[in-house]
Amino acid sequence: MIVDRAGAAIEEVEIAGARDARPTPEVVAAIRDAEAVVIGPSNPVISIRPILALAGVREALRETRAPVVAVSPFVGGRAVKGPTEPFMSHAGLPLGVGGILALYERLLDGVVCDERPASGAVPALVTDTLMDSATARRRVAEETLEFARGLAGARGDR
Repeated sequence: MIVDRAGAAIEEVEIAGARDARPTPEVVAAIRDAEAVVIGPSNPVISIRPILALAGVREALRETRAPVVAVSPFVGGRAVKGPTEPFMSHAGLPLGVGGILALYERLLDGVVCDERPASGAVPALVTDTLMDSATARRRVAEETLEFARGLAGARGDR
């Protein structure tokens, strides 16, 4: 539960039950057998990090033959909505695509973002990522999948 809509200073992030949680075999199989894995533009600290903390998920992402691509939730270096910025700051991560690359280090084959990353750690698709309409959401999804398809044969060492 996010207390007070994350309006107050963040003192602690605790994911109740995380230590005992396990992905189902179907989740691990879906990652393993995927044509592409897209990490969506959700809050990296409180939405994606808990999934990555599940035993076996990071390993499955590293071992899959599918390209793993993240879509940055930042537009112009700022979060579009929600408490992403204070949670990134609390986690000691920079805002923008640099924070995404740091948090998902050794998991990604590419990143979709609206600004060229300072680090060339992984290939980047730089495009308009503001998804403020159904048309924009479809365009970003199509571009992301096409980008991932292009990375399929060129995976690096995660």
